[in-house]
Amino acid sequence: MSAQGGRRGTVVSVVGIVLIILGVIWSTVIFPMLDKVPTDYGRSYYFDGSFSVLNATGSMDSFPIEQTLVQKAIGTKDGAILIDEKRTVGNVTNPANPIDISARYGDASVLAVDRHTLQFVPALDVRQRTGQWGPPRGLGEGDTFDLYNPGVNKPLTARYVKDDVFRGIKVVIFKIEETNIPIGTNPQTGAPLFLSTTINQTIDPRSGVVVNNTSVTTTSMDVGGGNKIPVQISNVNYAESTIVDLMDVARDADSMLLWLETVIPWVLGGVGAILVLIGLMLMTRKRGATA
Repeated sequence: MSAQGGRRGTVVSVVGIVLIILGVIWSTVIFPMLDKVPTDYGRSYYFDGSFSVLNATGSMDSFPIEQTLVQKAIGTKDGAILIDEKRTVGNVTNPANPIDISARYGDASVLAVDRHTLQFVPALDVRQRTGQWGPPRGLGEGDTFDLYNPGVNKPLTARYVKDDVFRGIKVVIFKIEETNIPIGTNPQTGAPLFLSTTINQTIDPRSGVVVNNTSVTTTSMDVGGGNKIPVQISNVNYAESTIVDLMDVARDADSMLLWLETVIPWVLGGVGAILVLIGLMLMTRKRGATA
């Protein structure tokens, strides 16, 4: 009987060790393979706000706008996901008859983004973008990240502001605040142009999902003597429908990450450790019985 108990102890210990090893492999190999932008990625973002534009008389014309940003994966290459992106903009002064102003304010391009880090891959990106496509996961106090900004065609640094609660979920607030970044010259006058922007992002830290985004961007023109006048001011925020959608995305991602990143490896490791202890106890009894 003691010999049988010793064999059982050995088997139980081996199974425990295998589970512990599986837990380590899950955390270091399997989960990182899963923690990537899916190849079937696709999402639409909706924005609302207003534009103010300098007119020929020197005053600003203001009007409400709506934006739609559609992103869809179209393939992968060398570890990067290729994303077709199209931004359309409408003047909704008359909501029943919006005017498409995408020819002036819209954009279309193909992005190349590292599926794991969310950093742009300039060697594959059609505009050689650099910086982050979106926030990395796990952001907290003291952190910064460099988010690509299309207005200046380079990344701008987002800095931690505070921890907060947004509609029932714990979030972190990050802000980009830059002034008078040179962006070229006015095509008609040759006068230097500058961009100033303030962007606030409300981020679910576990998933990295931006659940709310507000921005105010001013393009100014140097009219001489160091004097600058605004030629365009945009005030653009996530529409309510997008906030609601992204809140659901964040909750679903948090739940999935809890299981894949925490529960599964800890269960494997914990059960494995318990089995190793049980096996050792059985083998110890066997030695005691034969002594």
